[in-house]
Amino acid sequence: MTLGAGSCDVLPSLQSVRSTFQIETNGELLYRLCIALVERKLVDEELWLASGKIPIVFARNAIQKAIEQMCGAAFEDNLQYGFEICDEPDSGYGRHSNVIPNSLLGMFELQTAGFVILGQAMKALDEQEQFLGAAFYLVLTDALRNWMRVYDHRAAEWYNEQLGDMMTDDDPENRENYEFPDVEKAIPAGVTEVDAWPLHAARRLLRRHLHGPFAEWIERLFSIVHLSRLHKDTVSVEENYDSPSVPSLLLVFREHDAIQACWDEEAAHYYESSFEPTCAVRFRPDNAREFDTALRTAFLFLKFNMEVALLVNLLNDYEEKHASRHQHRTEPALRAA
Repeated sequence: MTLGAGSCDVLPSLQSVRSTFQIETNGELLYRLCIALVERKLVDEELWLASGKIPIVFARNAIQKAIEQMCGAAFEDNLQYGFEICDEPDSGYGRHSNVIPNSLLGMFELQTAGFVILGQAMKALDEQEQFLGAAFYLVLTDALRNWMRVYDHRAAEWYNEQLGDMMTDDDPENRENYEFPDVEKAIPAGVTEVDAWPLHAARRLLRRHLHGPFAEWIERLFSIVHLSRLHKDTVSVEENYDSPSVPSLLLVFREHDAIQACWDEEAAHYYESSFEPTCAVRFRPDNAREFDTALRTAFLFLKFNMEVALLVNLLNDYEEKHASRHQHRTEPALRAA
């Protein structure tokens, strides 16, 4: 039995009423970015639906998908970067007056540094012709510096110089506690010799062996050299960070040599500061020229690092097969926070 007479009035359904809302900072810029991605056919409708029709999820998924399609597994157990797009770096230094209005910043930030051992490869190259191994090493490090910081024998020498200055300024009773890795002893004599050559002479020596037994290494090296020379439109955001970017690649002649010892000492302090991204581009998503230029620079950065990662794998595989003990590292030298 009911307590009262029934009523014909029915409460309206809430099924069509939105129950959740998302507030997006700089939403207009985000929508412009999504439109620019669609216009260049980098995404499709299926991804929009899979992203829940949420612009920020759609943009993130679109960029991640494009990077994965281009790079595949090239960076497994090797160089690894994270990519972020924002209006300004997340920094406590505040907004700077030179920021372009309505612009976005795309940044590649190092997550895992690469590690390569060159000793056995350089020895094999020297057996083909004297100084060929040193030429390979010096041409490689020169090309790498156009896109990234590297930790090589020069960086290790600089570390020892800084350590010497610190020891000089320290109290005399503390100076005996300083240890200096013997970097000079770790450097092959051929490197010191070829380092005094003009760089084009080292490249000429390498070209003579483009059809030799190590042609794959040398061809990959010249691909890296070519990419390093192409024009890129990167921006510096160093004013937002305490220090320049950390080295993306550690190059040593033997595992646990003096160069690696210097790296280990410096890497222990890499988490104590905020570091500038390895590569940054600034663009306005509704400016076709700026957007396409940013895409081109990002493509070059990825292509360059893919070539580097492939060469590193070749050299480490050779080291593992020909060194007297197991050398290959499956866990890279630096895992970023």
